[in-house]
Amino acid sequence: MKLINWKTLRLNLKKIFTKPERKSYLIRLLDKIEKQDSENKNLPFKIIDIRERGFIVKVCGLRGYISFNHMPWTYNNNVAWNAVFPYLEGKLFFGKIYQTQKDPVSIMLNGDIPQFKKIELTEDKTYHGVILNKTNFGVFVDIGYAFNWKSGSLTGLLHKSHFETSEHFEKIEIGKVIKLLFWGYNEKQQLIFGLQPELKEWFTNDLEQLVGNTIPVKAVKTRGNNFTYVVKDRFLATLLINRTLYPENKSKIKKAIRNLKDGEIIHCEILSINKLKRTFYLKWEMSSEIEEIFSRNRINGNLQSQKTNSILNTNNAIENNIDKEIVEILNLIGKTVNVKVVKESKNSGKTKVKYLVEDKFPGSIKISNDFFTFGFKEIKHIEDTLQNGEVINCKVLNVNNNTVNIQWTINNKELFKFFR
Repeated sequence: MKLINWKTLRLNLKKIFTKPERKSYLIRLLDKIEKQDSENKNLPFKIIDIRERGFIVKVCGLRGYISFNHMPWTYNNNVAWNAVFPYLEGKLFFGKIYQTQKDPVSIMLNGDIPQFKKIELTEDKTYHGVILNKTNFGVFVDIGYAFNWKSGSLTGLLHKSHFETSEHFEKIEIGKVIKLLFWGYNEKQQLIFGLQPELKEWFTNDLEQLVGNTIPVKAVKTRGNNFTYVVKDRFLATLLINRTLYPENKSKIKKAIRNLKDGEIIHCEILSINKLKRTFYLKWEMSSEIEEIFSRNRINGNLQSQKTNSILNTNNAIENNIDKEIVEILNLIGKTVNVKVVKESKNSGKTKVKYLVEDKFPGSIKISNDFFTFGFKEIKHIEDTLQNGEVINCKVLNVNNNTVNIQWTINNKELFKFFR
């Protein structure tokens, strides 16, 4: 008996099982596709796999290929396509023939054609999106995922300053789904995203519109006879004093500041806004106002002036104490503080939980975890488990009507204490 080597056997088997009818069938399918394309019909295709520079697709019974550059939308790099592939797999899109070949049968598509519904995003609404890429300044997120890609790609930047800590930002992974808020569009019609509702005005144009304007600013005296400046009774500001801004009267500005009264209103130009530090940068603008304040107390022996100032200071004492308290609260923003749990029993038998920030200011708490989202029942269970007088560490988010809004991020070890 003559033995046949494996190579010969494999070639023979290939001839047996590769039927001419199969190839003929594929060509007929390709002819059908080409006919539809010649009639200017859109071809539906389904994404089934990914390659280095594009996707393997199924189109009218044939396997085909579409490059990332010919998808219905584009990203700046291939990292983003790899990030969204798990969420695109099995999804249906439309395209035209880019190139075909009959021997061997192959087809390449172009999906860059109109095919998506226009969607109206709702400002301040929560959406889910896929993290496409991560940079030193934030993450790019595509919320087209929230609409099952029926509206294509809806991509925007979520700045790293939105995350509670740098560690939280470092934990964010490309390809994961994140929940965020839509805050509208910037001047370039790019999507603005956020995580905490109370920070919205820092990242939209609401405050940017103040830049270049001269507005009233309250000067509040702090310890050491220094001054803190408050814009719109809510935002801390820095009054810049340098020779660039005041080339001829820098020393006069400094002396005028020493003559300011606690709680006095001055008029400053807003030069810029630092979103990361949540502060305004100011220039004292009105020369007549500066001159008037600079000239105070220059006439020695003017007892009447001193009496007048004394009366004014007495009348404003309560208001100034309130101002100092506002400044003290504002200085807590962004810091981690001690918060005391205070439980009060009601006549109905129910217990109300309150929070006291630094043993002084009433607080409104937001409870969260890096990996879990708490519902009403979970939050109630956590508050019921807390002991009266217990102290927890929270981050101050902002202040609203003298109530300090605080964030308590429970780590996994603490979480186990509440949900054993």
